[in-house]
Amino acid sequence: MDENYSYTEYNEEKNRIPWLRILISFLILVVGVIIVLLLLRACGKPVLRDDLIEAAKDYYEKYPELLPSEVGECFIVTLDQLEKEGLIKVSNYETCDKTNTYVTVCYLESKTYHYSANLDCENEDNNYGMWQDGDESDITEDSDIRFKFLGEEKQTGTKYYYPNDLTDASKVIEYYASIPKTGYSGKEDEQIGYKWYTEKTVNNYWNNGGYSSTQPEGYPTKGSSTTVTKYSDTKPSEASYRKIETSTLYRYQVLGTEAHWCHAKGDENKVTLTYGECGGEYPIEFLTVYMCMNDPNDKGSVEQKVCEDFTDWSNKKCTDSSTINCETKTGYKYTDTMWKWYNTSNVRSYYPSGSSDASKEITYYITAPVSGAKKDESTEATVYKYYKLEEGTDGSNYEEWLPVTDGYVTLSEMLETFRSLGYDVSSLSEVNKIEQIRYQYQMQYRNLER
Repeated sequence: MDENYSYTEYNEEKNRIPWLRILISFLILVVGVIIVLLLLRACGKPVLRDDLIEAAKDYYEKYPELLPSEVGECFIVTLDQLEKEGLIKVSNYETCDKTNTYVTVCYLESKTYHYSANLDCENEDNNYGMWQDGDESDITEDSDIRFKFLGEEKQTGTKYYYPNDLTDASKVIEYYASIPKTGYSGKEDEQIGYKWYTEKTVNNYWNNGGYSSTQPEGYPTKGSSTTVTKYSDTKPSEASYRKIETSTLYRYQVLGTEAHWCHAKGDENKVTLTYGECGGEYPIEFLTVYMCMNDPNDKGSVEQKVCEDFTDWSNKKCTDSSTINCETKTGYKYTDTMWKWYNTSNVRSYYPSGSSDASKEITYYITAPVSGAKKDESTEATVYKYYKLEEGTDGSNYEEWLPVTDGYVTLSEMLETFRSLGYDVSSLSEVNKIEQIRYQYQMQYRNLER
């Protein structure tokens, strides 16, 4: 009985094992599918980008006339255009902006085309690094490129060099780091130049050249002097700059008058006085003048004698007949010597403006422009001789291409500049058809950071 039982238990256990194995295999399969899906999702960025570029190549194979034909020319085809042409699976780009997601195709010097994709999607970004200058040898399949342009116009005439309009370049010693004046846009003879200066000692006067008997702080040197004489009835304090003498002093009052308009009011003891903006009634005995007219309707002018304040003490005697109350006493005459005080400093004078501020001087030189001039090493710069082209009176003629844009700019900015000069252009090919204008181009690139 025991043997039969063991055999039955073993068979039941053996029958359960296949179901367990099936369950484990199923779980492994589910995990594997999840891992595959995650990997596919992680690889979505390069797949979207690469698919977009392939679709763009199909688009231009279908419409080859839309490809750029001039070196430096770049065109774009948007996600919206590619979808309308049925060249791309719409469901793959459901989260992408249909206008801002596009492919750029540029025509290179090697007569080949370069494609780059720009993504604007909910879960995608461009992942490009910084823009940098380069050439065709720097780019890879993952590079994004663009071009900038320097517009130029052909001009003929005589060169007149700034600042003296000399026509002989060998006699021109002035250089500039940028266009020094409107119209002088031509440049040549690239050099390393400096601003130069001379030094001079200047006197810095205290109080704008005022005088003082004592030394003001920070102004140790005496300049020109003057003296001031005063009088006092008390002895002044002793000082090294002061000379004191005894003297007979005088002071006095001046006898003056005040004029008033008055009229009688009927009261014999009072009159009305009016002077200035004030008026009032005063007892008649206050007046040291004749009484006013008795007729209350008449008005007359009267004067009242008054004494002004005493003058300061001086050595001027009271001999003037208009003075009264002259006083005299023994006092002091004292004379103070005063000076203009100053300090000195060395001041730079940049040539040729004379400014003490280097930033306000725009002229550079290769060698000292005047005797004794010193080079300001801190102002080192790449500089040029600048000139303008105009019809010359000496019959000389020179042909040159001069820039019309402020350095390298975008294609649209360059074309707009040409149009402002009267040239009807809207593309590089149209620029290339006009003999009077041309352009230089500069390539920039940035690499995809996967």
